[in-house]
Amino acid sequence: MRRTVFAFGLILLATCQMAWAWRPVFNPNNLRDTITVQIIKHCRPAIVSITAHRLIRQEVNPFGNMFPLPMGMGTVEQEPADFLGSGFIIQKDGYIVTNNHVVDQARSIHVKLANGEKLAATVVNSDPSADLAILKISKPGTYPTLQLGSSKGLMIGEPTIAVGNPFGYSQSVSSGIVSATGRTIHEPNNPHPLKNLIQTDAAINPGNSGGPLLDAYGRVIGINTAIRGNAQEIGFAIGIDRLKELIPTLMNPAVVDGHTVDVKFALCPGHQGIAGPHEHVVIAGTLAPRVIAVNGQRVNTLQGAYAALLAVGANQPQVSVKFSNGTTRQYAVKAVPPSPIVLKTRKLLGMVVKQLTPAMAGRMKLSVNSGLLITQIFRHSIADKAGLQPGDVIIQIGPYRVRNLDFLGKLLPAIAKAQRVEVLVLRNGRVGAGYLQIKAQ
Repeated sequence: MRRTVFAFGLILLATCQMAWAWRPVFNPNNLRDTITVQIIKHCRPAIVSITAHRLIRQEVNPFGNMFPLPMGMGTVEQEPADFLGSGFIIQKDGYIVTNNHVVDQARSIHVKLANGEKLAATVVNSDPSADLAILKISKPGTYPTLQLGSSKGLMIGEPTIAVGNPFGYSQSVSSGIVSATGRTIHEPNNPHPLKNLIQTDAAINPGNSGGPLLDAYGRVIGINTAIRGNAQEIGFAIGIDRLKELIPTLMNPAVVDGHTVDVKFALCPGHQGIAGPHEHVVIAGTLAPRVIAVNGQRVNTLQGAYAALLAVGANQPQVSVKFSNGTTRQYAVKAVPPSPIVLKTRKLLGMVVKQLTPAMAGRMKLSVNSGLLITQIFRHSIADKAGLQPGDVIIQIGPYRVRNLDFLGKLLPAIAKAQRVEVLVLRNGRVGAGYLQIKAQ
C-alpha cells in the first residue's frame, strides 16, 4: 500500500511540474520574500518597455506668440513624437504582445529589456478592434518568456500584479485584486467596444498599456489596456483568452510573410489544475494527437507552433509536424496570390503597387505615412507613359487622397471609364503630378 501511494505521489508531482514550469513558494523563514517578490523576480526579464516613434499633425503659428491666431488659422505640420507603452515576451524568438494603440501608426519601434538593453522591433500583425498587436524583436536571440494563464473562472478578490512603464518609469510594479469581470468599455479612436474585460484596482497609468496582469502563480491573465481618466484605482485588462483566440490570425504566415501552410493549430485543454487547465497544441478541427514539434522545433504553446511556421522560408515546399504518438506528417507551403485589386491595377494601368505602412515610411524616410508604393512598372503601359517609376508613392488620384488598397479598389471602376486622370506621387521628398491617359485622344 505504501509503495502504491508513493508512486501516485510521484505521478502527481510530475503532472504538476509539467503543468507549471515555475511557481512561487511560500517562504516561512523570510517573510520579506513574499509571493509577489518571487513573481516579479521571475517575470520581470520578460517584460519590456516600448517606445513608438510617430509623426503627428500639429497646428503651428508662423508668428509665434507675438500674434495669436484663431484655431484653424495656423499651418499644419508633421512633428515627430514618442508614445510610451509596455509589453511582454510570449515566445523565445522575441515575439511580444502589446496593445494596438501603443504601436498604431508607428514609423519605428524600440523596446527596452529589464537589463536596460534597447532593441528595435517591428509589428508582426495587429487587430485594432481587439486592441492587440504582436511585435518581434529584430535582434536574433533567445529571450525569456511569460507563461500564459487563463482568464476564465477568475475569482473576484483574487490577487493581481500589474507591471509596466507608467509615465516612462519602466518595470514599475503595482498589486491589487480582481475587482470585477465581464466589463465593457469604449476607448477613444476605437469604434469597437472592448468587451469581457478584467477590472482591477492594481494601479494602471498611462504607459502601462500592453503590459501583463499577472495572477498569484505569475501567469498572465490579462493585457493592461485602459484606465478611467477621472477615476482612481480602476483599471482594465483584456483577458488573456482573447489573445489565445487571435494568435492563429495575428501570427498567420499568409498575412505576415505572404505564404500559406496547409495546417492550423489550436489549443486543447488537458487535466485541470489549481491555476487552470494544462493546455496542449493540436491540429485544429481534428482528433490528431498532441503536436510536439514543428519543423524540428519542439513546441508546447500555441504561439510556439505559429512562430515555427513563421520561421519557414517561402521557398520551402513542406513543413513537418511531429505528434506525441511518434508519427510525422508533411504539410504543403504555398505562396499567397496577389489581391484582386493588385491584379486589376496591373492589368488596367501596368504597374504593381503595395500598401505603404508607417513602418515602411519610417525605413524609407518618407514624409507621408500612407499611400501606394509602386514596386514595378511595365514598359509601354499607361503608368509608364505617365512617367511613373518604381519607388514612387501614389498619394492622390484625381481629387481623392489614396491611403490604401481598399480605396484604390473603389476608384478603379471610375478610372477605367475616364479618359485622363491626374495622379500625384511623392518622389525623392517632393510631390509631382502626372496624367494617366486611360483612353486614346
